[in-house]
Amino acid sequence: MRGAAAKCTCIVLSLLVSSLFVRTGNATGTEVFGEEGGYVDLPCAPAYDPTNNLHWQVIQRGTGSNIIFLVKEPGKDVEIRYTRLAGRLSLRDSNNLRISNLNRDDDSVDSTDPHFVGTYRCSQPQEEDPLEGDQFILRVRREEVTLQSTLPASNTTYHICVVAQNRLNSTRCDDAYIQATTDKKNDECAQKPSTSHVNSEASDKPEVCRVVRNYVLITTDSVASFNATIRLPNDAFISPDPNHRENQGLVDRIIDSQEIKSVKADLVSKVRSGDLTGIDVDINYLRIDDESPQGPDIVAIVLSSIAAAGVALIAGVAAYLFCRGSAKNTYIEGVKDTIEMALGLDLNKLKELTKGDANLSILLPPPAATEKPISNVRLPDTGFHDSTDCKNIVAKAGEGNSLVIIGSTGSGKTQGVLAYAKGFAEKNANAIMWFFGRSENEEKGLTKETIKEQGIELAKKFGHGNLSPEELPNKIMKSLQNRQSKSLLVFDDVTATSGIPAAYLSASEKVTVFITTCSANLDLTLPEYKMEGFTKDDVLKFLKREDKKSVEIFGKTPDEDLLKLADHFGNLPHGLSLARSYMLSSRTSVKGYLRELEERSNRVGGELKAHEKAVYGAILLAMENRMSGTSQEMLKFAAILSQDRIPIFILSKGVEISFDENPDKDEFITEVDELSLARVEGKKEEWIDGRMISVHQQTQAAILANLDEEELETMRRSLIQVFLEYFHKDTRKIQDGYINGLLLPHVEAVLNLRTISELPENYHTGLARLYETIGYMYCQKRLPEAAIFPLEKAKEMISKIVPLDTDADTIFQSLVEKGSELYGQEDVYSKNLKKRVLTTGDVGVLKTKALTLSDDFMAAAKMGKPLTEEQFQQLVQLHLAYNAEQIQQSFLVELAATVLYTSARRIFYFQGEERVQYRQTAEKDLNLSLTLSQKLASDQGLEILNKMLSQRSGTLYLLKETEGKSTEQQKEDFLLAIEGYQNLINDDKDYFENGVLKKIGDDDWHRMHCYRAIVYTYNDLITKLATTDQERADYIRLHDESAQKMVDFGEKQVKKDDKGKVIEAPEMLPEIYNMSGDFLIQMIEKGFVKPEDGNPLGRAKQWYHEALDVESIKAYHEAVSRLGLAKAFTLMYEAETAKVTTNGETRIPMHDADEKIPLVNNNPTLDEIHHLINAKEEMNKSLKIYEEELRNRTKDIQEAKKWNDRIVRHIDSLPNVPKEQESTV
Repeated sequence: MRGAAAKCTCIVLSLLVSSLFVRTGNATGTEVFGEEGGYVDLPCAPAYDPTNNLHWQVIQRGTGSNIIFLVKEPGKDVEIRYTRLAGRLSLRDSNNLRISNLNRDDDSVDSTDPHFVGTYRCSQPQEEDPLEGDQFILRVRREEVTLQSTLPASNTTYHICVVAQNRLNSTRCDDAYIQATTDKKNDECAQKPSTSHVNSEASDKPEVCRVVRNYVLITTDSVASFNATIRLPNDAFISPDPNHRENQGLVDRIIDSQEIKSVKADLVSKVRSGDLTGIDVDINYLRIDDESPQGPDIVAIVLSSIAAAGVALIAGVAAYLFCRGSAKNTYIEGVKDTIEMALGLDLNKLKELTKGDANLSILLPPPAATEKPISNVRLPDTGFHDSTDCKNIVAKAGEGNSLVIIGSTGSGKTQGVLAYAKGFAEKNANAIMWFFGRSENEEKGLTKETIKEQGIELAKKFGHGNLSPEELPNKIMKSLQNRQSKSLLVFDDVTATSGIPAAYLSASEKVTVFITTCSANLDLTLPEYKMEGFTKDDVLKFLKREDKKSVEIFGKTPDEDLLKLADHFGNLPHGLSLARSYMLSSRTSVKGYLRELEERSNRVGGELKAHEKAVYGAILLAMENRMSGTSQEMLKFAAILSQDRIPIFILSKGVEISFDENPDKDEFITEVDELSLARVEGKKEEWIDGRMISVHQQTQAAILANLDEEELETMRRSLIQVFLEYFHKDTRKIQDGYINGLLLPHVEAVLNLRTISELPENYHTGLARLYETIGYMYCQKRLPEAAIFPLEKAKEMISKIVPLDTDADTIFQSLVEKGSELYGQEDVYSKNLKKRVLTTGDVGVLKTKALTLSDDFMAAAKMGKPLTEEQFQQLVQLHLAYNAEQIQQSFLVELAATVLYTSARRIFYFQGEERVQYRQTAEKDLNLSLTLSQKLASDQGLEILNKMLSQRSGTLYLLKETEGKSTEQQKEDFLLAIEGYQNLINDDKDYFENGVLKKIGDDDWHRMHCYRAIVYTYNDLITKLATTDQERADYIRLHDESAQKMVDFGEKQVKKDDKGKVIEAPEMLPEIYNMSGDFLIQMIEKGFVKPEDGNPLGRAKQWYHEALDVESIKAYHEAVSRLGLAKAFTLMYEAETAKVTTNGETRIPMHDADEKIPLVNNNPTLDEIHHLINAKEEMNKSLKIYEEELRNRTKDIQEAKKWNDRIVRHIDSLPNVPKEQESTV
């Protein structure tokens, strides 16, 4: 820069505008001083609660608010909320704040206005008496250069143009302006035809002139009346308010820049040496620091080191004082050199920005150092013994990449594999280990459905979503093979019908596959190992451990007695583990235990081998002799559930319903764990007991063999009632989603019992509800094939009660009559409605209608407790729930309608031919569902939620199905859908679900959903169905009107405090802004809108910045906003390069003439390069979010990759920096 500046003899002025702090009046606090570039430590309050959040913040007394810039949550990493502070903040001695690499923006006092002050403080928010530390006024000592101009003579003309030729990435003169204010009305502005006016009305108020030409003439007379600030907006300088977050882009780019320091040094050197006197600036009228000139001060400009500010802008300026007359050629030559140097700097920056792409795993296979381990494989059970079998498995696995492990039930197959996996993880730090298992019962083994479902979960870890069953295994294996680290796949309890996809079994050096099975006839051409059970040494080492209890019981026992004990169990680990635990718990000798075991085993029925009878006897002996009565009953329920992760609150509730007893869950957990009857995991949660047990298949089989039919019938009925309380269709809330996920395999296990169809008629409605919920959950998991059976069963159960193959009126009347009849017969489902478990979301809706609702409801929801009869009656009295008569009249109609609705919605999860084939059935079921709901409203005045849902997410969705329709029919249906959504927006009714208020008329989320649907539908009309330009233009106009209504509605939901600070914004607001920006980008891409027509790219950028300005923006919406900005800047670059230029030259106007002087031939302009810089920077931010937080957003990542490739292609097409420029740079 120095050489170029010397040639054109220009002065470079860099203006630092604004700071982090806002006007607060007289702030108080202890002053703390630090040196620029050094660090300072700020102490926190002495009282600290480690269970509560800790905040470090900047206090804004004038506004009554503050800026929280650091948050420390218990058990989590420290969160730093502003980019400019990243890497510079740390907590010392627990909570004291260290700010490193201090810069002027950390200073509590704004250098441009000393009345702007902010103080630092740590605090801990609490409902009462928040803990607050002392306040500190931080002063950062630094060197400052102050330039003050005085007036040499009246009417001296200064020719000023601001040109971007430095690393601050500014634009050319055409974007420069001088903003001036005057305290008296004058006609200075009016004298300039290129000047626009603000506050131009005739008054004595200060007038603002914004000169927008590429250069301006300012006389000393005009300067005398103005306080003038020269600013040069960059492409990222979006907002005229320098404190606005929109201007963050410029700040981010120059955080680490040293350029301003050299600019400052050059400026001081030039002025002090007198080098500037040749360009009409008299050294006698320019003051630096404390060198005082003669005459009045007019303009003061403070220069300082640049650092980024969280909400502040550093407006970088390179101000070149134009030479006059004979200096014209020197100016041209200097500008050329300077622009070429700037091009070199920016081209280097672009190349640097692309280097990080190679480290993003979503773009390329990552190096091993960046890979992260993924596993769902648990550790071996407590007390596991590293037997000879386990060692042989390790040795055999070393011979190849696949192994089939064969052994009878209880032989330790699974435990052996789990032990191998533990060692595998230790040797391969970034390994992927995935367990396909959790069979429902011993006979069924691992199923195709389980393999697929758990494969989908693994695919999500790689960011793969919505894969077909055929694509899934191949995609997973490709991802595993592309990794540097090794992977382990385990298929547990495989049978001949398990159907493991061939892709999983394909040979690969990087993927090890283990298969466990009881069968030696799987017809797999893979190496095998047969489990032999414990050897003699294994038996003795397993029993004779060195703990005190083992020594006491087994230490003096002869080895032959211990081996005899093992022989009873066929030397299999499971039986021996049961025996050891029993003897340690009861302090029984080996001989005494063998007598008890033989007696109990003799009473075990069935055709079993001797060692199997011994295992069954050991299980029953432990239950009957060492567990309390209620604990035994709890464990019995586990026998008919899925074997893994059984929630103990389900077992406890089952006993409570069956025997009207409240079992001791803690006692139960202690007993099953001590006796090795179950593996315990999880912990008590605040709102529900999260402890779970997993039981062995033999444990389930032994208990089942000992139950009579009457006990089984009682258990089945009790569990159905338990599931109706806890297993809900609504999975939108965290509680519901978590509980449903736990309960799904257990509900399926009970419904798959052969005798479930023998339950009496008053259970059929409950079964229908459970089947429907299962089907709904599989649809939510994107497994529509798995949803077919349960949803068809749900319809079958309803059809058993009332046939669904007649007309709607007949069906409705029959449902009402049959419902009344069942209600009087103690129908399980309808009675359960009064004691269902509400979620916190449900209670939140109720409180919007009844502010006086007792806090007991929220407490019960948090604890997962069902409603009491008294609580339900309170809801009835407050008109928040149906009374008994209303439930009697409506419950069966609503159940039938919702089953039809859920079953029909499978169509939206099917693809291709399946979707087409199912459409007729879906239309029939949805229309019947809607009709039944409407008749319930018209005949009985009962508004159920299904009436709205079957339209919003049912019939209106179907209108937008396109297969088999003509273009005109599609348009007609799309417009009908839009009309339907508009009617739903205007619908202000309250809706009930399952007898309780579920949706209020003033439902912001629902209305926003409908607005979005309208906008998306217009988008499809524009891009897919419009056949003429005029038709498309009409649709675009209607789209824009609807989009604006959507934005207006969303912004109306923003809540502010008394001082105007936003305290709550709708979660959808950023999505709305992004939709508006995406639409403009899409229209430009498709050629429906031209970039020069009304500045659509500028409007798109504004929408994305609006989204980013929402403080509560989620990671996904931020990624979309950043991607949108990258698209906008890319299109701006492409539009700029598409402009026709003379001989490929870039030109700017010269002052005092219309002549244009070529600056750089056959090179991109600075504007073009800056567009690419901005595009790549925003793209990098978007890719980083997808990489770290949103890897399962496959479609969005593909879109980002496509645009990233587009940007990189543009960067690669740019010329390289000449060698001589590289050295100068």
